[in-house]
Amino acid sequence: MMQTAEQRQDTTATVSYFQTHLLRCPIVAILRGLSPGAAAAAARALWDIGVELIEVTVQDDDGFRALELVAEIAAESGRPLGAGSIASVADLQQVVDLGAAFAISPGLDIEIVHHAREQKIPYLPGVATPTEIQLAQAHGISELKLFPARQLGGTRFIMAMSGPFPGVSLVPTGGVAVSDIDGYLDAGALGVGIGAEIARPSGVDSLRDWLTDRRKSPR
Repeated sequence: MMQTAEQRQDTTATVSYFQTHLLRCPIVAILRGLSPGAAAAAARALWDIGVELIEVTVQDDDGFRALELVAEIAAESGRPLGAGSIASVADLQQVVDLGAAFAISPGLDIEIVHHAREQKIPYLPGVATPTEIQLAQAHGISELKLFPARQLGGTRFIMAMSGPFPGVSLVPTGGVAVSDIDGYLDAGALGVGIGAEIARPSGVDSLRDWLTDRRKSPR
């Protein structure tokens, strides 16, 4: 039987930042293209239902402004907030300066990997191939965002990678819906990234229902 990420986790090993949060709530909520006010409102709604990891994407000036505002709110309430779509070392440094607690990229850039390590900021780079997974491992990264997950084959890709890369934890992102979460976790994913669906109130409601059911019947 395919083991879940929780079953694969060695309880004698140090639990990483992403494991710490995603083993409690296996969701990275992605706030993309929102105004600062809308991003703040969405973050509060997601925190209220128990989501621990939220990323604000920073592909333009509005994204950086949204990150700055939500990071201030997160700091006041003692919650972690991350920045997504990090595409350069300059991006990473800017979001660190704005208060991001972790960073996520759509792809794998070894220069960013090393800079994140120097800055001591938890970092989740993206991969799409076995070659990229192997390269990330060679540089000490075993937790990776799988992007774009749906187009890459979803759960089938994750199960295929569990053989050659048993020590890697994947967080599928891209085309992931609330209804897909259980399938990804059963396939061995550490957690999932969800964006488009939770931009709608109905999506937040669906996620709340899923989290409520999960608390009643822990995996």
